[in-house]
Amino acid sequence: MKVWKRFSYLLLIVVLLGSQVALPDFVPQIEAKSLKDLRQELADMEKKYEENKKEQQATQAEIDKANANIKKLTKEKMEIEADIDDLTASIEQTNKDIAAKNEEIKDIIAYYQLSATGEDAYLEYVFTATDFTDFIYRMAIAEQLSDYNDSLIEEYQNLILENEEKKETLSNKVVELNSKTKELEKTLASLKVDLSKTVEGAVDIETELKTIRKNLENYEKTYKEFKCDESEDYQACLARHPDQLPPDTAFFRPVISGRVSSNYGMRTYWLNGQKLTEGHAGIDFAVPHNTNVYSVAAGRVVAIYNKLSCGGNQVYIAHTVNGKKYTSGYMHLASIKVKVGDVVTSDTVIGKSGGVPSIETWDHCSTGGHVHLQMATGHYMIDYLSWSGYSSRTFNPRNVVNAPALGKSFTSRTRKY
Repeated sequence: MKVWKRFSYLLLIVVLLGSQVALPDFVPQIEAKSLKDLRQELADMEKKYEENKKEQQATQAEIDKANANIKKLTKEKMEIEADIDDLTASIEQTNKDIAAKNEEIKDIIAYYQLSATGEDAYLEYVFTATDFTDFIYRMAIAEQLSDYNDSLIEEYQNLILENEEKKETLSNKVVELNSKTKELEKTLASLKVDLSKTVEGAVDIETELKTIRKNLENYEKTYKEFKCDESEDYQACLARHPDQLPPDTAFFRPVISGRVSSNYGMRTYWLNGQKLTEGHAGIDFAVPHNTNVYSVAAGRVVAIYNKLSCGGNQVYIAHTVNGKKYTSGYMHLASIKVKVGDVVTSDTVIGKSGGVPSIETWDHCSTGGHVHLQMATGHYMIDYLSWSGYSSRTFNPRNVVNAPALGKSFTSRTRKY
């Protein structure tokens, strides 16, 4: 009876071998937009802007309340992302543990086979009916089953169950993150205050509307050139000429050498004599002034902002990497070498680094030379038009761009850390 009990465990193992838990896809699906949809979105934004202009100027108390609410939602979103990172790492480690147990179990099954037949033949894990009957017979006559083997099988089963539970928790966290992202986007879009002077990368509505109008003019030319119907998805229209938004397979760091001076997440730091605690939506790479800044992957320039008071000169590039849509943002640039609509590769110099207060005097959210890299899901100015849409969809660039630890330096764009 003991032999049969152990055999039933091993039979389960045979079924489960290689059944490591796969990680879910964290990149949320974004509804495709047509030229017609984008026009309507712009019209809604313009209407809301005009309505806001007619309302009374926001008081300092309202501004403070708005900023506090943004900080709260941003903190909650970043905490969820940190939980997801921890769970992902834990699942990956458990998968490695399962793989190690697989190898031990293979040795045990090979031992059973040798005990029953005296032959040192490799046991395959795909059985015909005859093979399976023969295997049962061999297992039934194998008397040398140790307590260690029982323990090993139990550990394996527990690892499988543990990973399934982690996967379920992870899926719930992803749902929670998507919900928090939508809440943050809605909050940012509903504010009647200008965040461009206090929030890094924030774009004032007039500048944003001007950029969107210019983009839609370019989109109209694309639709006419490629003979697309205005109700057709813009991505599908571009797909007729893939060189308009070339796919890629990997991301690289935006500079050849430098030092990681600030991570993604909540941070406390000094700026202009004030001690601030707030969310940092990207990674900072400290570099000398006027260092070449490259696109992190092949893509298309979708937005450029000049001399913003908190973020300076900025470039945004849409990418499709391994079939998933992203947008990279580069802030605190001294100069910009590309224009909206340009198709770039990972070797394209998109600008020069800035961020030095005595040189980029208009940029009040930087204390020294660096490049701020920000990553978001979806294609900014294509899947969504508003800066609030981009900002709410930002995530830790480390998830896709390899970088050394905080404070560590690097001397190439590709070395793994």
